Amino acid sequence: MISFSKNHFPIIRSAGDKKQLFNPVLKKRFKIRPEERVRLKWVEFLLLQTDWPKSRIGFEAPVKLPQEENALRADLILYNKAMKPNILIECKAESVKLNSTVAEQTARYNQAIGASYICLTNGVSDFWYRVENGSVKAIESHDNPDFPLEITTPLQELNRDITYWEHRGFCAGRFAGDPKNILQQSITHFWSEEIDWPVNYLDFPGLFLDFRLNQYYRVPVVDRDQKLAISFMGTESGSSHLTAILNDKGRNRGILSVNLGKLSDQQADSAELLMNGNHRTLDAAQHLPLFKHGFSPKVIEQLPHYLMRFFV
Repeated sequence: MISFSKNHFPIIRSAGDKKQLFNPVLKKRFKIRPEERVRLKWVEFLLLQTDWPKSRIGFEAPVKLPQEENALRADLILYNKAMKPNILIECKAESVKLNSTVAEQTARYNQAIGASYICLTNGVSDFWYRVENGSVKAIESHDNPDFPLEITTPLQELNRDITYWEHRGFCAGRFAGDPKNILQQSITHFWSEEIDWPVNYLDFPGLFLDFRLNQYYRVPVVDRDQKLAISFMGTESGSSHLTAILNDKGRNRGILSVNLGKLSDQQADSAELLMNGNHRTLDAAQHLPLFKHGFSPKVIEQLPHYLMRFFV
């Protein structure tokens, strides 16, 4: 089934010129690693959409298996009211395909933990199992009456204000009035369940212009050969950008960065395009009506159409 954590994102904290992941339960920072991102996406889901108490969320509990010399560590354990393991959640990187080998490894962990339920997740898909009388049975739907988690707050009812998105690295800087509201509503709609474009975390070495491109992106297919990776992002220097990366036949051909502060102020140098080794400064307002008539869901849903105009 589609992962509960799909549209959640870990909190980001700056440490000098680097960014780190922040665990809101442990109040600690961690290096940005794929498995840690997935684990903290799941923590966000638990804290924001369920009523599971923080005090009953366990991290990296040591697991000693007879055939292993050193103790292994379980990613997440959710404890019941008697503080006995109820759900074991094993988190893999988003790029890892969940298969029987991974499931068997998780089941081995649970021999020592003794949880009643197992969730195997890569942040894109969740596979659920119930452990009963020594047997492990797959749970096909979260509508199953035996399902151990209950969503108490639908995603669309969360208060994802501008501060929420800033803490997760999707915007930065100071916006006020209408531009602030438009930006907040645009990012919220972009990451809502109403848009079904695939989601990928893209990791780029080095800097583009003056900031890093590492972020979660939505990747709509433009045509048979072309895809656009699109995301909002806040930079270390305190500016907000809409970034698009054009991939043509498996090769990244161009990178577009729209400075949203400059766009909202109607500045002529609001966009930068790096394509075929050439760097150009553009007026984003000529192609992108993001702040023109207030918040428009259709503008967000048609971003591939608007952004492709820059690459032509």
